[in-house]
Amino acid sequence: MSDAVGHRAVVAAWVGSTNLGDELVFSVLQRLLADRGVKTAVPSVDPPGTAAAHQVEAFGLLEPRALRRHLRSADALVFGGGGLLQDETSIWNLPWHLSRIRAARRAGLPWAGVGLGASGLTTPGGRRRVAAALVDHTAVTVRDQPSAEILTGLGVPRVVRSADLAWLAEPPDRRGSGILAVCLREPQTSRWRPGALGAPARTPEATISALASAIDATAISTGLSTRFVALDPAADHRLHCQVANRMTTPADTHRPTLDGLLAEFADVEVVATMRYHGAVAAALGGATVTTLTLSPKLAALAGDLGPAATHAAGPGDLPRAAAKALAGNRHLAGVVEHLIELARGNASVLDDLFGGS
Repeated sequence: MSDAVGHRAVVAAWVGSTNLGDELVFSVLQRLLADRGVKTAVPSVDPPGTAAAHQVEAFGLLEPRALRRHLRSADALVFGGGGLLQDETSIWNLPWHLSRIRAARRAGLPWAGVGLGASGLTTPGGRRRVAAALVDHTAVTVRDQPSAEILTGLGVPRVVRSADLAWLAEPPDRRGSGILAVCLREPQTSRWRPGALGAPARTPEATISALASAIDATAISTGLSTRFVALDPAADHRLHCQVANRMTTPADTHRPTLDGLLAEFADVEVVATMRYHGAVAAALGGATVTTLTLSPKLAALAGDLGPAATHAAGPGDLPRAAAKALAGNRHLAGVVEHLIELARGNASVLDDLFGGS
């Protein structure tokens, strides 16, 4: 850990949205920086909310002058964490995030990437953008092996395999059992349209009915009680209520805050999730994982969890997949310990970045 006090960093990530997974990642990063005597400034979707929740200096995403001002007074840029290196969901994602690296380099700042995901980097153009931007860094840590292989294959230097920053969150005390947690999300909008424009995509009625039937069947076959946990308290909760209202077995719908998110999984046996950080939170809490989408980042995470994770090929496959995941519980503690140890590589890179400032 650096002995220096008074360093300043600008963090470039996705902060201040309603996505609790992104907020969990930033909360861990902010704690690591504070432990190293680093004061943080961050562009945010919701600057007042971010300042209050994380005790940082926050400014608007669409304030380029504020970004330049903070970069001029900073000692370094921290890029990440999370799945910033992807064009899977939108063609607008990479230009937006990579512009912060270019701004830091123009300001002459050292920078490092921490806890990044690149498994959603799917187009040749996107890969060229990333290869051109990821230069002159202290190191770039990535959260899974596919991301490491993608960036190394692009010629990006000093790529370090770590794990998602959220693995360094304080795990909840185990306080019971008997719960099937479910974390759903709406479909992505068209990748050609900025997410802020137009109505968001919605889950088809047939899929809602299929999910309700599958969760009913899983609850009955496992003897577990269903709890929906919204990682986006608005959009996810709406979908959860739609599915729960079509179920024949009882189900609770929870909308935790960031502070209460991990505690939601303290009595969970298995999670069925479309959310990446629903899987991380569940595994930290002692639950095995069943993924419900073929997203590259979830597939990579399931690979890291090994026998403690399975994939459901569709809603109808959920009972089988959940039962198989439950049977892999004996492997969970070991793989979680390994991922936590890998995640500590993010802290080592921060030491290198600020220790030499």
